[in-house]
Amino acid sequence: MSTPVVLRRLSKKEGQALLRAVRRSPDPVARKRAACLLALASGESLVRLARTGIASASYARKIVHAFDAEGLASLGAHWGRGRPRTFDDTIQQQIVDVVRTPPHQAGLPFSVWSLPKLRAHLMARKMVSTISVSTLHRLLCEAGMSLQRTKTWKQSTDKNYARKKSKSSSVTRRRRRAAG
Repeated sequence: MSTPVVLRRLSKKEGQALLRAVRRSPDPVARKRAACLLALASGESLVRLARTGIASASYARKIVHAFDAEGLASLGAHWGRGRPRTFDDTIQQQIVDVVRTPPHQAGLPFSVWSLPKLRAHLMARKMVSTISVSTLHRLLCEAGMSLQRTKTWKQSTDKNYARKKSKSSSVTRRRRRAAG
């Protein structure tokens, strides 16, 4: 049989803070822990507490031990922030710089970046060992950029293309629409 758990005497400030947490806390974990501590402080036993459904006896023990060790800081949820970032800001900036340069300037045979093409290029240049298309999309969104789906079209390699194009459009006339 386990040893009985006795909650230490609460100060007036702690009691008020627990009551405030039960009534107003947006965090359901903090509300439940505060309710459990208030019930134990009012003389409720662990067995009765488990019967009321507030918390099981083992969970109440953990709450009491954490409260004795940490005080009111033990009320909040202690969730982690998740997995640490794989790509730091310098790598993200390098990826953004690659996206801002047209692919043909890097000697690639296409004119517009797509996420799979960008992924393959980054891995071929060993800027990243591996990266998923969704992570690449998220990194670009964080930088305020997005790659749009494009229609394929041919681009001239002629250096005088813009001059020739503007000259030919002034020569051709618009057709008049037939009456109908």
